[in-house]
Amino acid sequence: MLREKADWNIVFVCMASPDEAEKFRVKMESPHRFICDPDKRLYDVFGLKRGNLVQLFGPNVWRAGVRAGKHGVGVPVGDPLQLSGTFVLNSAGEVTWEHRDRDAGDTASVDAIGLALGEV
Repeated sequence: MLREKADWNIVFVCMASPDEAEKFRVKMESPHRFICDPDKRLYDVFGLKRGNLVQLFGPNVWRAGVRAGKHGVGVPVGDPLQLSGTFVLNSAGEVTWEHRDRDAGDTASVDAIGLALGEV
């Protein structure tokens, strides 16, 4: 889990308000920072798409939802159709690795992120 990687320079982008994001960060025991982007500007900058019905309610999404529920993740905040992604940037701000979620249940693995960061 990423919460165990406190030394990784990770920033989460969310559509929540700062208060909602902080409550979630504390609930998830995350040592990482959150950027609140309710207008989805960063989602647009990184070219992240909105999902369709299969991408939001397909079998992979249901399995991921059950796993997330077990970890205390609640109802999504913001645009429920927005797909996410994971990006590694170098010190010049260039994307050196990316994982664009294929559906709402598809997220980059901790191992893949670690490899991209040179941490594994």
